[in-house]
Amino acid sequence: MRIMHLLKHCAEGNGHVHVAVDLACAQAAQGHEVALVSSGGFYDALLAARGVQVATIPETGGLRGTSRSIQALLRLSRPFQPDVLHAHMMSSAVLGFAVSKVIGAPLVTTMHNSFDKHSVLMRLGKVVVAVSEAERRLLLSRGYPSRKVVTVLNGADGSPRESLRVDGIRPLAHPCVVTLSGLHKRKAVGDVIAAFSEVRPDFPDWHLNIIGDGPDRERLQTTVEELGLTDSVHLLGSAVAPRTLLEGAEIFASASLAEPFSLAVAEARAAGCAIVATAVGGVPEVLENGRAGQLIPASDPAAMAAAFRALMADPEALATWRTRAQQGVEYFTVQRMASDYARVYESLPGRGRRRTNRRDPSLAGLPNR
Repeated sequence: MRIMHLLKHCAEGNGHVHVAVDLACAQAAQGHEVALVSSGGFYDALLAARGVQVATIPETGGLRGTSRSIQALLRLSRPFQPDVLHAHMMSSAVLGFAVSKVIGAPLVTTMHNSFDKHSVLMRLGKVVVAVSEAERRLLLSRGYPSRKVVTVLNGADGSPRESLRVDGIRPLAHPCVVTLSGLHKRKAVGDVIAAFSEVRPDFPDWHLNIIGDGPDRERLQTTVEELGLTDSVHLLGSAVAPRTLLEGAEIFASASLAEPFSLAVAEARAAGCAIVATAVGGVPEVLENGRAGQLIPASDPAAMAAAFRALMADPEALATWRTRAQQGVEYFTVQRMASDYARVYESLPGRGRRRTNRRDPSLAGLPNR
């Protein structure tokens, strides 16, 4: 099968980019002809090394910019002749929809950010993929036709991104709680800090390691200083390959206010952390409704603190929850995700009927990296 993924960019630190990169690499490993088209970024070299054809087009911006991007995508699509166009964000859905009408390839969209007001553009796909059953129910409640929406849970274990460096982040201070996310309002990292500050007096040897970056970093650092936690709370910056860091943590915490799936929680399961996470969006599915990790209400640092306290005070309970996190985690592999998407593609009506004289599916000679 010939699959062309469409992204706005290919920069690190974005969950939808991580999913698309992992998926494209896994599909290439399974023998498909795979291309990924974006404005370029950090993961281009990794994709190329894993057998994915990489090409760049200008970022969309206004009517003129969108028109230029559509024309550039058309020039790439015609020689490649994809069986499927797969868009992962709103702007790429617009481009993919326009090009799909010209070349006759069906468009699949994956809804990574249903909380974004522009996510309505993902309706342009012939099939819209929800990354959890909770997300599918949300889309149906918004009027998406049930025949059009399918669920494919993300996979995190076995990511090709783990072959990359850990960015020189110093070893984690131990014993520790770790959180991994962008530092912005939706992730509510301040709630994790508040919960940790509540238990810190009783567990002075414990540390909180915050992996990630974003617009709230300075504000969170100020909060740490005001709480007198500079010796025990560490903002470490972003990590391209977090698995090794997570494997060195005892507890993983997520305080997100909205989370269609949560790659970080799935990664923490694979790493064997005891998990405490807010019961939002698809997180209960990732934690098997509490079997593989403790679920707490959103915006409730006191509940998170109580969960921390129980784990920190009882080594046996901590060991039990770490074991439970890894039981059944093999479902959340990148390879399983790729196989599920193959079934979605194969179910598309009209796929592959339009071309009888295929050329070599190469992007050679076109703008690429």
